[in-house]
Amino acid sequence: MIYIRAIQSITHQDSFGQKNIWDNIRVLEKNSNTITPDYKNYISPSSLRRLSPVLRMALTAAKECQINVGQEIDAISVGTSLGCLVDTEKFLIGFHNATGDVISPTAFIQSTHNTIAGLISLELKNHSYNMTHTQNSLSFEVALLDALMCCKEGSKNVLLGAADECIDFLKLFQPSLIKNDTSLTSGVTFMILGESNSKLGIGVKDILLHEGPDNIEHITNQFLQKNSLSLHEIDQVFVSGEELKSFFHNSINYLQYSGLYFSASAFAVHLAHDWLIKEGKKYALIINELFEGKIGLMLIKRDETQN
Repeated sequence: MIYIRAIQSITHQDSFGQKNIWDNIRVLEKNSNTITPDYKNYISPSSLRRLSPVLRMALTAAKECQINVGQEIDAISVGTSLGCLVDTEKFLIGFHNATGDVISPTAFIQSTHNTIAGLISLELKNHSYNMTHTQNSLSFEVALLDALMCCKEGSKNVLLGAADECIDFLKLFQPSLIKNDTSLTSGVTFMILGESNSKLGIGVKDILLHEGPDNIEHITNQFLQKNSLSLHEIDQVFVSGEELKSFFHNSINYLQYSGLYFSASAFAVHLAHDWLIKEGKKYALIINELFEGKIGLMLIKRDETQN
């Protein structure tokens, strides 16, 4: 098992820097806003002025994770579905309205998907492995798979994260993008993974990515059987939508707390992590099927021998 040594989220919940996010969690209202920390404690004023919201959020969460662990980062793996939308929109508007031959390249440079991981690497002065994954609703799961492989290859502290942001323009396309009427939101979650045990003893036991028309119940049961478990032995299931609750009765729809962004399953890991601590249970299962036929399963375990 690969342990979660630190975890931080900046979302529409009061989640950043909290000992346990279940102490203050609430179902989101439609017009909720991102609850942000004081960025000046983490980012210099000169950088703060030029960074878009998602870059501020990601950099702050990543820095707080490293502060919590107090050790150097050996690798960085970030998942993002849509990248830096604020800067993408700014670049396209600037390009469309340009009347001269030269326009500022800043918005374009900061609009690319790998800007998030690159900025974190620069700010942490980290020159190790650095990878960005963008696979729609499974972007975080692919980044997690990469991070787990880094740990198994000898990396002691792997910074894993997911980040996506919402802009008003995106809301116009929600019906055609995804069949889910949950309010679109922004959110980032970062964590540090390693083979050495954390004091809380919670880690990622296994992960499965599946694409195809197969029945989700069948895929889930096969995944659990591989880990010598049954669904009855899972203490809590976190699912990506109300429709999945009919298949998995002992379940929580994590989108009601995160809102809808395509890498919200990373926040589900934070929810599962803190739920296992709060309840003193052993297993949590995260089922991400934001898009039909694209399934991500993550088994989170609490090592009871360490508590």
